[in-house]
Amino acid sequence: MMKLLRKQMLLCSILFLVFTLSACSAIGQTDENNLTDSATSAEKTVSVVRGTITPTVSTQTTIVPAVPFIISSPENGIFNTAVELEEKITAGQIIGTVNGKELKSPVDGTITSIAPSNESVPSNYPVAIVHYTGFALNVEADNFLSTLPEYAELKAKFQVYDGVGPTDMIAVVSPAADENAFTGIVPQEGILQCLISQTVDVKSGQSATVVITATTRNDVLILPLSVIAGRQGTGLVTVITPNGERVETKVTLGVTDGANIEILYGLEEGDVVSATPPNLDPRGI
Repeated sequence: MMKLLRKQMLLCSILFLVFTLSACSAIGQTDENNLTDSATSAEKTVSVVRGTITPTVSTQTTIVPAVPFIISSPENGIFNTAVELEEKITAGQIIGTVNGKELKSPVDGTITSIAPSNESVPSNYPVAIVHYTGFALNVEADNFLSTLPEYAELKAKFQVYDGVGPTDMIAVVSPAADENAFTGIVPQEGILQCLISQTVDVKSGQSATVVITATTRNDVLILPLSVIAGRQGTGLVTVITPNGERVETKVTLGVTDGANIEILYGLEEGDVVSATPPNLDPRGI
């Protein structure tokens, strides 16, 4: 009788232990699932803020001899020259006027082409070609220029790979596509030529990094570039509404500094945006 009682008690203990372990395992699994669900549902976001941004473009390129550059009319009007063909000029010298507005050379050089005086010219017309004797760095900047107003003030610095720098460039100009004749002279489309001072010790063929900046813009809406699908003109972001809804939203883009970008239309200050751009979201939302 005692043996039977002991067996029954042992069996009950074993059953109780099995039940307890099963329950703990189930609870642990539930907690683990909850943690997984929580991690899955957590999404990194950023908010649209107001701030300042300095339009910037940078690239690595090669030092080359400078080519002649264009000085263009800032508006439609009558051009009057103040220099002669093949004349040597100095930085800051007036080369002519359009409707009384002075046009100056940013560097020392030689006038290789000049429009005749009392000539009616349209806006952006090349009224003079200047040859600078020195080195330069050429930058493809079509996208950069498309976000800026005409005749935006540009500055540049460069750093020679394993060499001099960072050093200020003396001017950022539009290189001429053809230096042989004035008629038909046009700037190289989308190219900026950054002129290097003759006092800086460089040579043709050296690799260098150049950074061009325009005037800083203040009190503009800003988002990190990394959250936007698109880089020029328009783009897409995923807006997270207060109730958690995800809304793919089209935005109009402005200038960029390489890390952040200006938002012209489509969002307001304080809007919350997914840190993952729409085209890279693995959920395909």
